[in-house]
Amino acid sequence: MKPPRTTTHRRAAFRLSLLAAATLAACGGDGGTPQVPITVSTPADLGTIEPGATTQLAATVNNDPANAGVSWTVSCATAPCGTVSPTATASGATTTYTAPATRPPADLAVSITAASVSNTAVTAATKVTVAGGMAITIIPGDNTSVPGGTSKQFTATIVNDPANGGVTWTLSCSAAPCGTVSSTSTASGGPTTYTAPPTPVGFDLEVTLTATSVSNAAVTTSLVIIVPGLTVVIDPPGPVSVFAGSSTQFTATVNNDPPNKGVSWTVQCGAPDCGTVSPSTSASAAPVTYTAPATPPPADLTVTVTASSVTAPTAQGSANITVSAVTVAVMPDSALIPLNVTQQFTGSVGYDPTNGTVAWSLMQNGAPCPMACGSVAPSVAANGAAVTYTAPAILPTNATVTVTAASVFDHTKSADATVVLTTGSVKLVPTALVFAKYKAAKSATLTNTGSAPLTISGITLAGSSLFSQTNTCGSGVAPGASCSITVTHATSKTHTTARLTITDSSSDSPQQLRLSANGTYQVTAAMRTALAGETHVVVPPPTGSNQVGTRVLHLIDPTRVDPYVFDGTKRELLVRFWYPTLADNGCVVAPYTSPQVWSYFSALVGVPLPQVSTHSCLSAPIAAGLHRVVVLSHGFTGTFTDYTFLAEDLASRGYVVASVNHTHEATAVEFPDGRLEKSVFGSHLTHYVRSDAGALGLAVAVRLDDLRFVLDELQRLNAGRDRDFTGRLDLSHIALAGHSLGGLTTLRALEREPRFKVGVLFDPVMPPHPPRSIDQAVLMLVAGRERWNEDDCRLWDALRGPRLAVNLPGAEHIALSDAAWLLKGLVSTGDSSPDQAISAIREYVATFLDANLTGQAPGSLRTVPRPHYAGVVATQAQTLCGMQ
Repeated sequence: MKPPRTTTHRRAAFRLSLLAAATLAACGGDGGTPQVPITVSTPADLGTIEPGATTQLAATVNNDPANAGVSWTVSCATAPCGTVSPTATASGATTTYTAPATRPPADLAVSITAASVSNTAVTAATKVTVAGGMAITIIPGDNTSVPGGTSKQFTATIVNDPANGGVTWTLSCSAAPCGTVSSTSTASGGPTTYTAPPTPVGFDLEVTLTATSVSNAAVTTSLVIIVPGLTVVIDPPGPVSVFAGSSTQFTATVNNDPPNKGVSWTVQCGAPDCGTVSPSTSASAAPVTYTAPATPPPADLTVTVTASSVTAPTAQGSANITVSAVTVAVMPDSALIPLNVTQQFTGSVGYDPTNGTVAWSLMQNGAPCPMACGSVAPSVAANGAAVTYTAPAILPTNATVTVTAASVFDHTKSADATVVLTTGSVKLVPTALVFAKYKAAKSATLTNTGSAPLTISGITLAGSSLFSQTNTCGSGVAPGASCSITVTHATSKTHTTARLTITDSSSDSPQQLRLSANGTYQVTAAMRTALAGETHVVVPPPTGSNQVGTRVLHLIDPTRVDPYVFDGTKRELLVRFWYPTLADNGCVVAPYTSPQVWSYFSALVGVPLPQVSTHSCLSAPIAAGLHRVVVLSHGFTGTFTDYTFLAEDLASRGYVVASVNHTHEATAVEFPDGRLEKSVFGSHLTHYVRSDAGALGLAVAVRLDDLRFVLDELQRLNAGRDRDFTGRLDLSHIALAGHSLGGLTTLRALEREPRFKVGVLFDPVMPPHPPRSIDQAVLMLVAGRERWNEDDCRLWDALRGPRLAVNLPGAEHIALSDAAWLLKGLVSTGDSSPDQAISAIREYVATFLDANLTGQAPGSLRTVPRPHYAGVVATQAQTLCGMQ
């Protein structure tokens, strides 16, 4: 059965996150209106199920002041009819129908009736068919393992066969030989013996054994026999991160290798020095040592370690190793400093085998600065140690100085802080504040470096009403004293920029503090009211020609300790997949969220949350063929189902979408064993969320490792680790899409990971420094821009490949997520209606992916707005800086 694809125009609930959702339309009217009759509605007919199988259904009661729910009954022409449990439910609650265990002589039509408890005359019914007639059962069941060259018996039993004609047996497989059966014809219950072919090499052979009724050739049943192949499995499977010169161990286990000859080892990479494996041959399960090159690579280097079976060299296993390049960071990253005044800076170096000594220098316009720029001491410091910058006594012609920290071990790796020199008496550190979360408070410190009191006549904000400030400066600051200025980003609407101006008695007055905020979100009182009044909503129906399947995979990275916990736990992730399927029959509609996570969200928001219906079939088989892949990275403290409207649509168009739940950053993640892992940063669903630069930097770094691991897992899935995905993923055509902090993660991943061919940025958090040139195709889809700011322009100029900019004027940051339809009418989609915005987002993303993952002509990306995209601005050639 296909899941319903109906559109709802009821006010929808809030997006909320991870497996988040919203639900049921509220009914009701003003007092004194005429009494509305009670009505009961049930789902469409449930199709056909097997004897003994179960299916769930629910009934909705409208206009029932007593809210008494329904009672359930079953009826049919020939008993037994099956059962329902429970026999009474509240409105919207599910009951389970269980078909009779014995197969009826013919298909049995069963009516399942829901009657209003308040008015038993008001009923609604749903039909289900219990499959009957002749049927064949094979024992043992599916996925029976038969090693190469060995034999196993199978029996086929027929029910409802008056002629008692028995069965005929046939074999089929994808790679001959398939083996043999001893008897190609047996009576009902009679055995045949299957003998497997010799052990296949490098893969498990799937053989389909089919029993066909002699009395009626249309009645057949099949099962899959697995002939285990000679395979090589590497542990750990990778990816493994190592430093230059460091070592790590691997083992390779050879399965189904009677000679037991072990493996030979090789390494491969895109650099002259890939490191070494010792010894170069080993017995099955015996450890070997990989040693990374002694010198850190200029950029993260991916090395592939391969173990090949000596018995059958085409049987191989491999693991990826990342040899990390040196990284450098400087704090603070900006300062306004008077002449002769000092300021401390700290440099941090990562992935340096010498433990990161830092060399400090002063630069102007990319060249070493003469003494006129001041001095920094010491010129070489330990990793994490502070150094002191002293401003010059005379203002140089160019008042901007770059304080550079470089790795001594790898001088090509450096980071900068920008210093602006002044003849005044005010030191301001930093000179720019970047916000990424709702109501995130950030501070700058103002110091009076003069010998006279500093009189402050005003501290004002201009450019946006979305910021507010408090300060401890008062009307003046004593000589040598400091005060703090704290700025809060006060709303979640959109990207905003502003300037805080300090007017005082310093000769360089006024000083300015640059403010910028990336769009975020919050749960408002109006949203809570809407949530409390809604009970059921439906994801907008996908527009492609394919039915959609979905499933969640639990992945463990055995090579990486989770950086958010301190007990040595390995990093665990959940990844939700959406993909095209042909599951037209027997579709179990997938939930939007897990009950435990949903309950936790409800507690955070403070109101009961509704339920959401999706258009995805749970655990349905993936459609045949090779499918392009889109990886999704959610917003900060968001979840992997926040973009279901887009994921289902892309899957219906033939894509495989893999959405990553970033554990311990996502508000909550429920693992298969029932553990609920919560965010260490708080949640966007509350007023508390930690969004300082350190938190965001850590989150992005962890996400990049998560994505690298997921890419490697996709390779393993495609190579046969998961039979459902084997050979189905086109890993030469992978796109990465991210919203908010996921957008910044996408930018950084495009810089570092060539396996991502296309990037889609949904209102991204802008990087604090200009990104490196990005050669991949990039779609930049943003919300609410009245005009493009400096950060937008810097990013646009860094995009060297095919690029498209799309703006939804007046839209909120969360309008690019499921909130656009869950909170229809409460989340602004700007100049477009919610339905138009959803349609535009889907169409622009799909068109861009089609053009750049399949090689279509760039002309397929039109700048002329389509009629239903009248509220959308799109451009390819015109720079963002020129748009008003």
